[in-house]
Amino acid sequence: MRSFIAACLVTGLYTLIALPAAAQATRSGTVVGTVARDSLGTMVGEAQVQLPELNRSATTNWLGEFDFSNVPPGRYAIRVRAIGFQPLIDSIDVQPGARVDADIILTATPVSLATQHTTATAVEKRLPIGLQEMEDRRKTHLGGYFVTDSTLRANDDEKLTVFLARIPGLHQELGTTGSGTFIANGRESGSGGCVFCVGDKSDGVFPTGKCYVNVFVDGVPFFLGPASPRNPPPDFNALWAHEYSGIEYYPSAATTPSQYNGAKASCGTMLLWTRRTP
Repeated sequence: MRSFIAACLVTGLYTLIALPAAAQATRSGTVVGTVARDSLGTMVGEAQVQLPELNRSATTNWLGEFDFSNVPPGRYAIRVRAIGFQPLIDSIDVQPGARVDADIILTATPVSLATQHTTATAVEKRLPIGLQEMEDRRKTHLGGYFVTDSTLRANDDEKLTVFLARIPGLHQELGTTGSGTFIANGRESGSGGCVFCVGDKSDGVFPTGKCYVNVFVDGVPFFLGPASPRNPPPDFNALWAHEYSGIEYYPSAATTPSQYNGAKASCGTMLLWTRRTP
């Protein structure tokens, strides 16, 4: 299986949610790959490649190569950083005894040029499309809960769990192992209201019988319930305010905007908007 990660295809988007590892079998896999600066194969040496959930890291050689051996099966975040480039986070899926090839392309950090003094007519500041839609929904008061860019920027050193704790109806479920925190809407399996709760079996990381909230990142589905060992909910304890510009939460299908609504929205929907400006 080959995972091709091109940060240049997503303008300014370089932070994604890190997923918790869910070991499915005892046979270890291998993750190998290269880090380049463009699709022509100009390699980046001395780049730092990390698997945060496993607390493992590697540094690319002069050919841009890296490898991780003895990786337990599961789904993991992979983080890449190099001087002069925007950080990149994505996910990989390691199968028992298999090899994952990850060819990573980084996006160079824009170079600041000398300031020039010009005179121009003032224009209305427009937010990025996703945040502008969030602001429009916030002003209409249609049943959602919102955390704005200014609030997040004023608390850059806080985790997202701090802000989510202030939203009515959200429950922060602590992981059964490790330090994970998973967001559910309070419905329990067996209570008659949770159609999409995980069953009796879990991967030993997130609690069972909870109605985990659907999550979209920059308008793209990231987690859609029901939760299962092969479809674990995101760990919000790993997410920080300095990575995001906005949070929206809708407690039910009736309040969720139509473009994010569907048959699985009964557990609630959360929209996360990543930070794209300094």
